[in-house]
Amino acid sequence: MQRIGFLIFTVAVILTLVKLGSWQLTRATQKETLTVALQQRGELEYLSVSNLPSDPRWHRLSVRGQFDSTRGILLDNQMYQGRVGYQVLYPFSTRHHWFLVNLGWIAAPPYRDQWPTLPQIYGEVSISGIVSIPEPLLELSSPSIWPPYYPLRVQNLLLPRLSEHVNYPLMPWILQLESQSPFALQPTWQPVVMGPQKHYGYAMQWFCLAFAVFLSAGWWLYRSRI
Repeated sequence: MQRIGFLIFTVAVILTLVKLGSWQLTRATQKETLTVALQQRGELEYLSVSNLPSDPRWHRLSVRGQFDSTRGILLDNQMYQGRVGYQVLYPFSTRHHWFLVNLGWIAAPPYRDQWPTLPQIYGEVSISGIVSIPEPLLELSSPSIWPPYYPLRVQNLLLPRLSEHVNYPLMPWILQLESQSPFALQPTWQPVVMGPQKHYGYAMQWFCLAFAVFLSAGWWLYRSRI
């Protein structure tokens, strides 16, 4: 009876480890596909929001328009080189469209009731960047009420809600400003945080661990018969 229970437990552990390894292989394949898509789409440059494809992610966009730096949005809890800060986003208007532009990272003051000094950008300017769609982040505080003043500090880039708050019909994506722009702050955005090689490495670790459990179980069963 003890051997049967041990076998069931061992099989369950091995299957779990193999499943984890297979999941890492799937993630590696997804990252490889994303990397190829980034390279291909990054080579195409669109000069108008209206010309973007139905799936605009990772495409390059270059347009002229105006920032509204009076409605700055600060994405909270953004780390860079061990320091806490914000991602700074401004609404940007072309002739027919509004969208958010991520200028980059800025350090947070030492106290929460203090605000960083944000850049003021006036007049019509030219900008270029990569289109991305923000992913939901963990909320550290209640998202129920946003204050009426700016800059607006948020935990999540909820674009439909932000569109209502800034009173602009924002596009359902964000432009990640290129680092060479004269308006760029510290660039920290990466479309691929972890490359496929790391996923392959993690998969190998899970498979090796499964093999080690298999060998250990076989050795225990062999010794128990002696």
